[in-house]
Amino acid sequence: MTEIKPERLPSKENFIEWYNTLLQLAEIADRRYPVKGTFVWLPYGFKIMKRLINIWDEIFEKNGIEQVYFPLFVPLEFARINEEWFEGFKTDAFYLKDEDVILRPTGEPAMYPIFKYWIMDGKLPIRVYQTVSSFRNEGKTTHTMIRDREITFWHEIHTAHKTREEAKEEMEKHRKIYEYIWKEILNIKPICVEKPKYEIFPGADSAYEFYIILPNGRLLENGSVNNLGQAYAKKFDLFYTDEKGNKQYVWQVCTGNGARFFVAVIALHGDERGLVLPPKLAPIKVVIVTIPKEGKNYFEEADELKERLEKSGIETYVDKSDKTPGEKFNIWDIKGVPIRIEIGEKEVKEGFYTVYRRDSKEKIKVNKDDIEKVVKSLLEEEIPRNLYKKVESLYQQKIKYFDNIEDAKKWIENGGVVKANWCGKKECFEEIKKLGPSIESIGFVIDEKKDGKCIICGEETDKLTLFGKTY
Repeated sequence: MTEIKPERLPSKENFIEWYNTLLQLAEIADRRYPVKGTFVWLPYGFKIMKRLINIWDEIFEKNGIEQVYFPLFVPLEFARINEEWFEGFKTDAFYLKDEDVILRPTGEPAMYPIFKYWIMDGKLPIRVYQTVSSFRNEGKTTHTMIRDREITFWHEIHTAHKTREEAKEEMEKHRKIYEYIWKEILNIKPICVEKPKYEIFPGADSAYEFYIILPNGRLLENGSVNNLGQAYAKKFDLFYTDEKGNKQYVWQVCTGNGARFFVAVIALHGDERGLVLPPKLAPIKVVIVTIPKEGKNYFEEADELKERLEKSGIETYVDKSDKTPGEKFNIWDIKGVPIRIEIGEKEVKEGFYTVYRRDSKEKIKVNKDDIEKVVKSLLEEEIPRNLYKKVESLYQQKIKYFDNIEDAKKWIENGGVVKANWCGKKECFEEIKKLGPSIESIGFVIDEKKDGKCIICGEETDKLTLFGKTY
């Protein structure tokens, strides 16, 4: 049976219903594919995602991280090399019938046996990445791009170095790359935490994780940077011979994220009208809609403006469909195009354009001669700055400091996120988890200190954590 397309979005307060409806209305994804945890990328959503992929391709290459591609199929003999890794994935892996092969849940067991050959060939450091799909047999409730069985458009950076210091430097580079993507491309304030030792790969040195706070107050992990130390190197026998002829294991870093970047854009910038795209992600930056009158459609004027804007490097589209102006406004609002320019009788006669900002829903009159300058300023400065501030404001509303655990629990139940002093001991981590289903501490807040006492055990500490309901 053909699904009837809803005419409008439900309230964003019911986040998952709003999110799923928006994926459909904005033509991002078709969720009707009959396999749990999978979906079809639709043309508009695919264009946005490809724009994001092209951006990270350019950033990684600029930072000397080269693109590779490894097979989807992972031999079980590779998967079993790291017992801890295999224990974590063996029940969630997809197995090929009658073959000792699984589909890739993560890249390490496919990549590191080949790294061994590269290192023997004298290739150190190794700094590569791949953009791939990963596959996990999720038993839990799946949500498109949030929790899938086929994780599409996932990038993995994997590096190998001679020294621990080089690996630490690499980890900080990856953190800065992600912070740049969050701030400059997605226009979202990054939340970065350092994970406690018991929450990272066994034998690893340290890990950063990035999170977002969804409108319903849930914390969603959104990218990680892992200093693996020599944990995997010792399992996969990744070593080089130093000047003295001694065997030395390499030090490694792995970093990964993907379509969840797009989830953050949808969730944090979207509103009751639809998507609100950051300018650098928008496949169409300006849409021109004419307001016909008395047989005049003003398409010639619109085409001339399109040519002017595109000469300035601004991707522009003229909507010449038969729909009414109101219908067109609604469609492009849903699709989140950053700027709409309206051309009607008044604009043509008086020599100005009506410019509508999707982020603020404001309209301004712009003199025809100033249009390129004004639109460039909006796209490059004003809109990104406003989007970033709106997310900052949301986070300020959602995050509140507590030193009393009962008050903290009530705040979480009301859709908030708790900031608190925390010692980081595992027993205190487990006590936080006992507050309720899906509640946990996400780690130590980066670059912020506050003298106080651990909210669980009362131990003096200046370290802070965030905790709340997670996906």
